Amino acid sequence: MNRFKPALLASSLICAVVAPAYAQDQADSVFNEAALAQFGALHALDLLNQLPTFVLTEGSNERGLSGASSNVLIDGVVPLSKSDSIETLLRQLPMSQIAGLELYTGQHPFSQLSEYTQVVNILIKDQDTTLDWRAELHSQHSDHELSEAMVSMQTRHADWHHSASVKWVNNLAYSSGELLQYTDVQSDQATDTEREHFAEREQGVQLALISRTQLRSGSLQLNASAQQTDWLTRYRWTPALPAPVNGTKDIEQVDEYELGFDWQRQTHTDWQMQLTGLARREQSDLSIQEWLGQTPPKATFEQREHAREQVLRLAYSDPSHYLQPSLGIEGSYNSVTADTKSEGETETSKVTETRFEPFVAASWQVTPKWQLSGKLALEQATLKSGQNSTQSQQHRLLKPQLKLGYDLSADSQLTFSAQHQAEQLDFGLFQSSQSSGFARTQNGSKQLKPMQYTELMLTWQYARAEWFEFTLSPLYQWQQDIHEYQVQSNGNGAIVNAGRARYFGLDTEWSISTHYVLSDSRVELSYAWRDARYADPLSGPRPITGITPHELTIGFRRDQARLSWGVEAFLPTRFREYYHNEILTERANTELSVFVQTQIGSGLSLRAEMNTLNKAKYQYTRVLYEPDRSHSPKRREILNEMIQPQLSLTLSGHL
Repeated sequence: MNRFKPALLASSLICAVVAPAYAQDQADSVFNEAALAQFGALHALDLLNQLPTFVLTEGSNERGLSGASSNVLIDGVVPLSKSDSIETLLRQLPMSQIAGLELYTGQHPFSQLSEYTQVVNILIKDQDTTLDWRAELHSQHSDHELSEAMVSMQTRHADWHHSASVKWVNNLAYSSGELLQYTDVQSDQATDTEREHFAEREQGVQLALISRTQLRSGSLQLNASAQQTDWLTRYRWTPALPAPVNGTKDIEQVDEYELGFDWQRQTHTDWQMQLTGLARREQSDLSIQEWLGQTPPKATFEQREHAREQVLRLAYSDPSHYLQPSLGIEGSYNSVTADTKSEGETETSKVTETRFEPFVAASWQVTPKWQLSGKLALEQATLKSGQNSTQSQQHRLLKPQLKLGYDLSADSQLTFSAQHQAEQLDFGLFQSSQSSGFARTQNGSKQLKPMQYTELMLTWQYARAEWFEFTLSPLYQWQQDIHEYQVQSNGNGAIVNAGRARYFGLDTEWSISTHYVLSDSRVELSYAWRDARYADPLSGPRPITGITPHELTIGFRRDQARLSWGVEAFLPTRFREYYHNEILTERANTELSVFVQTQIGSGLSLRAEMNTLNKAKYQYTRVLYEPDRSHSPKRREILNEMIQPQLSLTLSGHL
């Protein structure tokens, strides 16, 4: 039993109803337009990557709005789009549209982002008609072509401010490698070899529109987007022995549509109301085809999927009150239907979820140096799965959060946070899937509960002006109902709830000024460590699946208004997944990248970037067992993969 959770719940309740205070949370750093110009950034993502010790975090936000998808706000509003990652959205926001930036590194007034310690609020300009454009040329191996083009426009009409964008993408990824197969796991002599050639192309177009207006006592923002993306993934294997070439081809088309709104209103009292809504639809068609020699490709796996989501969130808050109270409720409905054809069999699966989550939150400035904030939410969800919704499960979960901050000095701050959360279920786990690269088929889960965890984290932030700053964050989690692969009755694997695990880690970011060597330059270090302990019924104690123990990145950059350049090194990593009859280990060698960015003229910028400068090298090792991992290894496969250097040239302008 987790004895910490009752204490955390009591503390959150106390924080939500008690006490006297001093002031509201203010941004720790505020950058106006002139200060932002010193970064020489092209877009919002480029800007955030240059903020010392700030880490852009993208969380799990499969459904609903209560779990914010990232620690970034735009004009105080959580980005509503789910069709793109937060990095993609930030790349589409040019610097010419940004008026300022607010950085919070401890306490902040945004209850919807209460799980984050670092939060950035990007302020958008209210300006007349402007036009921004960007074109990117990509070169790798023997392929040289335009990979992305985007045009965005801002304009005013009556009391409305509109921002529209059109983006076209044509991305290509290519790698080659050698597959070695060993029938004797102890032998270093391969019994069979094959050459692998992998290519993946993404082509698509996206239209997006954001309209804002100031009302008499508030504001209204409307969002709309539509995009179509086509994916083509090809594997080709050439055996070393005289045998026909074989391969697979994955063809997928995805259509997505979104509508959203955010209405904020100031009441006659000091309370503010915020009503947010989102409606989303998605359809995807996937066909996996296999071919041998000169024979025509034959479809071995086909799947059509329909997904839709409707969500509404109502919140009231009083930021002028010494407790900064907020309360509200969110309701959402999600459904995913998939029709799958595999090995001559047809399967229809459907998953629906109806979820309600009321919440209350408050923040208390205990003394000038101590700050306390808390949030308490009650998640109530009904999940139905199966062709006729034959499987049904309900859960009610209290999700308390508590954050205590202490200012050690003007340059140093400690933040202790504790929370109990549940990871949102991935509806894709209820559907059958197939991996072309490793010829692996997974069943859809019949019943699955969300993984829960109680987390303790301590964050220490220190900054010595013009010399260095760092952030250090150790964390510990008690996890239950974790997700692991287990064998099913037909011999395939599926994700199931597998009990409890202990999870721990450490994150640290360092920014060290080297202005005494070279003006406007700095060294940046980023390190993450993760480990976990899980009692595997097949093989005994081990880490949970999907762990990367160590990640270390070292970079040097010089940022100036007219010319910026830098070099970055990604040190070797290891990633491991545990299946019922297989252990897959992915190892990546050191990768180097460099960039140069300059202002060519008024409103015109050029950026040249070389990724995998030293040829990226990956090794995938599959250790296979029969019938499962409780027995000795039967055979193994090693795929040595290499990615050629990638050159990209980006030209952007502002009119």
